[in-house]
Amino acid sequence: MKTDSRHLLTMQLGKNIKIQRRRVGITQEQLAELLKIETLTVSRYETGAILPPVTTLDSIARLLKISISDLFNELPVYKLNSLERLGVLLSNLSESDQIWIEEVVKKLIEHCQVEISPPPRAKIPRKKKSRSENF
Repeated sequence: MKTDSRHLLTMQLGKNIKIQRRRVGITQEQLAELLKIETLTVSRYETGAILPPVTTLDSIARLLKISISDLFNELPVYKLNSLERLGVLLSNLSESDQIWIEEVVKKLIEHCQVEISPPPRAKIPRKKKSRSENF
């Protein structure tokens, strides 16, 4: 009986980790890199093959912007907007890398916001009326 409840708990936890990771828009490889663990370990968490340590659960919850208790519950799934997804990806970078990326993004936005003037209208030549058409 104890084993069954542990198995169900592990399966529910793994399912929620997978759902929330996808909601954030990161791969198993990216989550593994952020956690400094092997991709296979993340896969084993998500399939319920192994139970993550509490310290890893805390890190997963922080990266996915949810509480540890949320990992154990049935959650309504809502998609993160692009700004929130970027925040998750940037959160584990050094401050200098974050500043550099912010500057690059600002330049990209400026480039995209440059107003492109419409091309000049082509003049359509008017057909001259012949003298016989005037009468």
